[in-house]
Amino acid sequence: MAKLFIAGCNGTHIADQIRVYLADDRYPLFCSSALLDMVISVFPQFDTQRWKPIVPIADCFTQIENHQDGPGVIVLTSGDPLFYGIGKRLTKRFPAWHIRCFPAVSYMQSCFSHFGINWDDAQFVSLHGRPLNSIDPKLYCSKLFVFTDQENTPNRIAGYLKRKLGDHLESPRKMLVGECIGLDQERFSAGTIDEISAATFRQPNCMIIVDQSETEQDDAIRFGLGEGDIQHSRGLITKSEVRAAVIHRLRLPENGVFWDVGAGSGSISLEASRCVPSLSVYAIEKKEEELFNIRINISRFKCPNVNIIAGEAPEALGGLPAPDCVFIGGSGGRLDEILSFIDRASKVTTRIVMTAVLDDTARRAPEILYRKNFSVEISIIRVSRYEYPAREEIEFNPIHLIKAEKRK
Repeated sequence: MAKLFIAGCNGTHIADQIRVYLADDRYPLFCSSALLDMVISVFPQFDTQRWKPIVPIADCFTQIENHQDGPGVIVLTSGDPLFYGIGKRLTKRFPAWHIRCFPAVSYMQSCFSHFGINWDDAQFVSLHGRPLNSIDPKLYCSKLFVFTDQENTPNRIAGYLKRKLGDHLESPRKMLVGECIGLDQERFSAGTIDEISAATFRQPNCMIIVDQSETEQDDAIRFGLGEGDIQHSRGLITKSEVRAAVIHRLRLPENGVFWDVGAGSGSISLEASRCVPSLSVYAIEKKEEELFNIRINISRFKCPNVNIIAGEAPEALGGLPAPDCVFIGGSGGRLDEILSFIDRASKVTTRIVMTAVLDDTARRAPEILYRKNFSVEISIIRVSRYEYPAREEIEFNPIHLIKAEKRK
């Protein structure tokens, strides 16, 4: 059976078992050029003819296959190969091979250790080959470790946080950066978002983002914000009972795009964001007063995956990622135009949920949707509230909840 040895290293530390194979000329080595330099510093007699670059990955895997009849192959990476490393891809690609992994102390462990911070309660995210907004669901973690890459550098990440959180950053962030960990050029530095965004760092590097606020929000509550919790204007907010029904009808995907058209104070966007932190939420609103409320609420409830789109639909919808589902809370009298745009822009399945208070909207919306070949289902929600034992009942206007769906 072909043998594959996947080893991690931290600086010049290499497992003793791997040192034995590195000293044996029969074993080819696959690693980065930087790690090759480290190997040569440890084994000056190492024959570089045995070395093959680890990138492009596809070429690397093909060349590994060419050695399946040999005694074995060494793949050398940094840290733990099975923690955001190449180990997972190798074990999946070569299931019939005899594979052994030799982990080293990871950059994450080294970085937390240097700064003297416990990391058993930390979150982590890798931006290797991923878009920068992949960090959004974890922006409000008390401790977040980030695996950076050559594009998503610490200064770029700091600049992104500065733009994303803006003036509504209620708690200060401390940013800790580790560079060339384990090597002669190793350096650690700390600073504010402004300081780190203006600095440059050697590759490879990683970073920790620490929330220095004294209080932490109770993350156990994922759904069920009260009307008094959300900042809104003049009582203009989707009532809690209706919000619950809307979220149920939307059937929010684990990963996808949600448009909240006519978002108002953003109550539906907030609930969607908190229910599914990995969802990309776009709150479209034209009124300045409501835009201010949305910004406050995003910061208060720590919903970085809510993106504010200032403007009037359907024009403001241009350029947005195609939605998986849409809620229309307000149309400004342009419902037909908005529905036409959504129908053109959406993915394979179009799911639209609307609420209608006015009789005209409750009548026209189903007609327009049916004309556009949507299946339409309507529920009427009547809400009455009273407090025990007073029993003084408050009755709200009935709400038409319209759900429409179509497969293209």
